[in-house]
Amino acid sequence: MKLDRPVALRYLALFAIFTAIGIFFTFHSYLGDMDHSALMFRHHLLDEMTGAWSAMLLVPFMVVLARRFPFKQGMIVQPLLVNVAAMLVYTVAHTTIESALRYAFEPLLHVHETYTEIFSYTQEAAGDIVYYALIMTSIYLVLRFVATRDIETKLAQAQLENLRLQLQPHFLFNTLNAISSVMYEDVSKADRMLAQVSEYMRQVLASGGVQEISLDEELKMERMYVDIMKTRLERNLSLDVRVADDARDAMVPFMLLQPLLENSIRHGMGSARTAIELGIDVSRSNGSAVIRVTDNGLGFDATAPRGVGLSNIVARLQHLYGSDATFDIGARDGGGTLATLRLPLLGADA
Repeated sequence: MKLDRPVALRYLALFAIFTAIGIFFTFHSYLGDMDHSALMFRHHLLDEMTGAWSAMLLVPFMVVLARRFPFKQGMIVQPLLVNVAAMLVYTVAHTTIESALRYAFEPLLHVHETYTEIFSYTQEAAGDIVYYALIMTSIYLVLRFVATRDIETKLAQAQLENLRLQLQPHFLFNTLNAISSVMYEDVSKADRMLAQVSEYMRQVLASGGVQEISLDEELKMERMYVDIMKTRLERNLSLDVRVADDARDAMVPFMLLQPLLENSIRHGMGSARTAIELGIDVSRSNGSAVIRVTDNGLGFDATAPRGVGLSNIVARLQHLYGSDATFDIGARDGGGTLATLRLPLLGADA
């Protein structure tokens, strides 16, 4: 039966660990007995390696036992009693396997057969109990660590998905509100906007819940959004997109730029302007994709609290990239607003 690559790697790692342990104890016992024993190095090698490998063969069964009878709140006595019984089984199995391995490897190491004596199960039990306790404790600690990491990962994924889903009703509410502002003045325009929103949401649903998409796909979504708003504002809204060739392989969070464009349109125009120009510029710098979203509107009000859209951007970047991503927003030279995002180009050369 062919093992999966991850499973094969785990068994290989297990073999490497116990081989290293056997080698360590081989030198430890050999150097300690040099002046007191006539045993040669290969005798110590046979003794310690067979002991380590026989313990290794029992580890998978110990892992199954630890998973089946975990120590947790309100469940201490049962796994404790099970481990006491398993400890007795372990010492019998370990001593038997070790004895068999010694007889099997004797000819390879040219160890005289009189060296290998019949093991005493009672003599071996004392050491086996200690080693069983150490191995089993290590297994329980590793399983607890893995379980905790899995819980943290699932919690982070749930929080990230919640942030992603938060954008959809936020987008719909604001867009439908924009449609309602024109539906009594121009029904055909409102109808076109509804059709565009429907197509936009179809693309959102078709994304399948992914957290990241290619830069080209993200820009396609943002152009669709701007087209919706352009139906309402007609020639009073424009979007200029510029992408450097060496930044086109960037992956970005889904709908990352939509709240920025929405903020530019809503707050950049206000009631004092009739037109606004938006810009998206993507470049590459020191292994990061640098995305600048600009407008020539009324400017950024640093005293205003951040709304759902901007807060969502900050939270999603933190969850996805930690300190490897940054987001800044402020006034643009010459008027308007400049938002700058730096995202890591994962897997790309700096």
